[in-house]
Amino acid sequence: MFLLNTGASMPLNLGNLCLLPPQDLLSSYSLSQPVAIQVHQALAQFQQALSLEESLQANIINATLQQLIPVTVIPLAKEFSTDTNLKYQQVQDFDRYMEVQHVKAEEPAKLIVTSLLRAYLGFLEISRCLTFNPNQASVKSGFKTYAFLLRRAFGLDEYNSINIDDIESLTNSHPSLNIDINPTLSPLHVWKKGHWVFLVFSQALIISLNRLVAAIGNDKLDQAKVELETTTELMYASGAAMKLTGNFTREKYESEIRPTMTIGNPQSLVQSDNLSGLMMWNHDYLINIICKQKLLPIIKNIPTILETEYEKFVLAYKWGISDAHKSICAEFGGGEIGSLIAACESSAAIKTLEKFEHSRVKLLDPMGLVKDSCPLNLDSESKDFSAKNSIEDYSLS
Repeated sequence: MFLLNTGASMPLNLGNLCLLPPQDLLSSYSLSQPVAIQVHQALAQFQQALSLEESLQANIINATLQQLIPVTVIPLAKEFSTDTNLKYQQVQDFDRYMEVQHVKAEEPAKLIVTSLLRAYLGFLEISRCLTFNPNQASVKSGFKTYAFLLRRAFGLDEYNSINIDDIESLTNSHPSLNIDINPTLSPLHVWKKGHWVFLVFSQALIISLNRLVAAIGNDKLDQAKVELETTTELMYASGAAMKLTGNFTREKYESEIRPTMTIGNPQSLVQSDNLSGLMMWNHDYLINIICKQKLLPIIKNIPTILETEYEKFVLAYKWGISDAHKSICAEFGGGEIGSLIAACESSAAIKTLEKFEHSRVKLLDPMGLVKDSCPLNLDSESKDFSAKNSIEDYSLS
């Protein structure tokens, strides 16, 4: 149970990426009609914006964010429970570094949509300063998938689509909010905003897997198939987000990123320990609660009709997230330098990631039924371009 600062409700701070605690990410939400209309309109505007030129998207999404305000949130107490073995100090250190804040919300649906929009704006910042990168399309596809997932979780099917005239109005309503065409972003800025995208996709995975578990438990196998396909797409998008996050040179990583994550370094931005993705609360909860406690008992007897989709889901972990993390780690010298994780620092970082991959694949496929082959027989270069559709044990190299 969470300990809350009683009576400490406050408006949402849009300076940080605000996320719900993972325990509050449910399979479905019952919304009042005013909130349902508000989040429906926000999601519809977001989905329409994704079909437009990137130069127009920032204006629409910023205007949509303004329409969601106010979002009333409640800070967690100083010492809160993570419901896993992760310590609250580790969560606080990771969140502080990444400019993230976990909060309760009086209207959770509005906060979830707000986090989606904020993360997409971060993606736009990264995207607009890149030349063509095949991972951009996969990340964008992941945002589209998440928006459709939220429509299901919020029960919004009864509402009509937004009128295109409303989108044109939003396009012109905030001309000062355009993102520069070729901004110069520091590697640290790219690193943080890229992690925002990954965090939001982890949030989406929790919701989708909760829905998968509920659907199988209620023998709604058609719905379970949809959630498996959704989760598969989100995992590939998460892997693509990781590659965009590490879109700078090894020299930049070693001089501008790694020192900020290392205790004792003059550039350090952390306080309790070297920074690790194992301190990422949403992902820790995804692995240790959602996958181990909720999903594992079900997949040992997965219905036959879902076996093909489930195989794709397992391969999406291996060839989405895990493959992406290992490739980025290798580019940053992970085959030679040690991991920042204290217990693993004596071995090369990429070896640590291979151990994580082995344990996660065993968790997701305990019977060893999934063939260890790349989906569609893609080679390593074409995988990035063709993947439409990641979980991982994310330890920063």
